[in-house]
Amino acid sequence: MRVALHDVWGCAHGPVSRLAPQTRIVVGAALFAACMVAPAGSRAGLVLLAAAALGWLAACRTPLRIVWSAVLLGLAGFLPYFLLVPVLAGETSSGTWAEAVRVPSAVVARGMAGMLVSIATVTALSASDLREGLLRLPIPTMVSAILLQVVHQTAALGYETRRIASAMAVRGASGKGVAALRVLVSLPQVWLPRVLIRAERVACAMDVRGYCEQDMPSFGAAGFSARDVLALAAGAAALALSIVARVRGLP
Repeated sequence: MRVALHDVWGCAHGPVSRLAPQTRIVVGAALFAACMVAPAGSRAGLVLLAAAALGWLAACRTPLRIVWSAVLLGLAGFLPYFLLVPVLAGETSSGTWAEAVRVPSAVVARGMAGMLVSIATVTALSASDLREGLLRLPIPTMVSAILLQVVHQTAALGYETRRIASAMAVRGASGKGVAALRVLVSLPQVWLPRVLIRAERVACAMDVRGYCEQDMPSFGAAGFSARDVLALAAGAAALALSIVARVRGLP
């Protein structure tokens, strides 16, 4: 994905953005759980996966450039599972390739659906919305603080990594052969110390600000309304349907 992490958060402006932050988080988590539970090897499960992913993307109105980047990243990460088909074909009960293909197909279907639902949820939440949503959920304050710092520092480290890569490319590190090998070997020596120093600075800053001693204050957010109830009901219904399809083994 060539989309910067700080540009992904809160870039969608669909109907979901009018929900309370905690509702967006809970519904996104429910749809992700539904994607993990749905039987990807059946037609009913595939319909549930497609409905959950595409419906949530449409409700969030995630920009197409981010959707296509996520699809390409997912294909690059999940399609190599099909390389295991020859091995699985010899270990299945029937020994057929059709049965062996089911396992990686289920992994790809669940992985792609879960990734799209997660990215759609991220695009529907700004950094402030994520903070307010976590504070209004029954989550320990320390856990919320750590999650927020992980999100913030991931974006900062991504930006710093691009700066290091640009600086190394300007210095002739974009070539091939021995030069590329030397860059690959020396990169951890440059990047890892910066990551450790930044992590130590963040820990000291959190300690000075009393993250362990007091609750984080809330800055206010949209109130809970009827549309939040409908959204929560839809998320719960999707999860319930996935569980029923999994337990009863629907075709």
